Amino acid sequence: MTRKHKCYACNGSGALFPCEPSCHISALRHPWIVVEKCDSCDRFPDDLSAAMTYFRIAGWFLCTDSGEHALADARTRRVS
Repeated sequence: MTRKHKCYACNGSGALFPCEPSCHISALRHPWIVVEKCDSCDRFPDDLSAAMTYFRIAGWFLCTDSGEHALADARTRRVS
């Protein structure tokens, strides 16, 4: 039997949430949360792909540093 390596950073989910960004995101208000892909296991190509796997409603939102973050509506969590 072959054992799969489980990522210690994300516990094998491939995503980290809720995350605390170091910049300011105007849209970040309850019930929205920041979702990031796990850079350690690199299971998803980007943050939004990770967010859409675990939430039904998610999108890209601008931050004050001109970057983008994936935010998801925490009320729309998919049942695992």
